[in-house]
Amino acid sequence: MYDFAPMTRWLLLCLVAGACGGTGARSECAEGGALTDCPDADHTPEAACWRLVECAAIPAASSGDNNAFDYGRCIDRIESLDDAAEDLAIECIAASTCDSLKVDGSPDQPNAGQIHCFLIAGQN
Repeated sequence: MYDFAPMTRWLLLCLVAGACGGTGARSECAEGGALTDCPDADHTPEAACWRLVECAAIPAASSGDNNAFDYGRCIDRIESLDDAAEDLAIECIAASTCDSLKVDGSPDQPNAGQIHCFLIAGQN
């Protein structure tokens, strides 16, 4: 008779590990939504831009092209907004689904002018 206990424990461990907030661009919390129990994100330019990275909307760092929109340029763009527009952009990014944050060229060379949260904040 075959002992299923080791396989069952391994499967249970895999399921638990996957359900407890994976890492990187495909973590459950990067997806957003009411069905997950994710902590509220910090409402800072850095946190908002990191969410764009986790959602595979922008790269963490551009590869070679100095004008490519990446994490650093995202922070600069948000910080260049006036206070009300900055809050609006940050809240929009925090509340948006990952799919809605992606634009043409995401994630490697995103067209930053299409990111809807910058558009509604009055920055394109």
